[in-house]
Amino acid sequence: MLAAAPAPVTAEEAAFDRAVVVECRYLMRLLSSRRRSEGEMRERLRQREVPRDVAHETIARTRRAGLIDDAAFARDWVAQRRQLRGLSDEALRRELEAKRVALEDIATALALGVEDEEERARRLVRDRLVREERALADDADGSVRGRVARRLDAHLGRKGYDGALALRVISTELRALTGR
Repeated sequence: MLAAAPAPVTAEEAAFDRAVVVECRYLMRLLSSRRRSEGEMRERLRQREVPRDVAHETIARTRRAGLIDDAAFARDWVAQRRQLRGLSDEALRRELEAKRVALEDIATALALGVEDEEERARRLVRDRLVREERALADDADGSVRGRVARRLDAHLGRKGYDGALALRVISTELRALTGR
């Protein structure tokens, strides 16, 4: 028995498929440098003014190929940023929200490998205090201590740590280092 001949492809269908392939290649180039969230890729397609139906099919094909996994993206992002930058959970949450990761994926990623946030802050403060140890030892009037404390507070603030936590960690670590 002879197989039925495939239905002919219209010019419009062929143009649509070509557009999807072009955008899939674009996403592959983006993914070759680092893992990205689905929201980031959708935003990039929007910036390129890709028609909505082409963008939808492009994302669907990329997802079917197993190249989009927001949960894995969030886990990797959190682990990397905690290790390399010492960011607080709140700062990580904001970054992932900006990358349009789903809230449940963010919550799961932040819950995994939870290291005490206070301990991360302490490590950041200790790393900075090593550089200031000599100046703090020669501080007779407390002016150096005040300057160092302000700098440490600003540093922890940039990393997203709560002010009360920063104050507690800085004062404890300064007291441990200077004995006062």
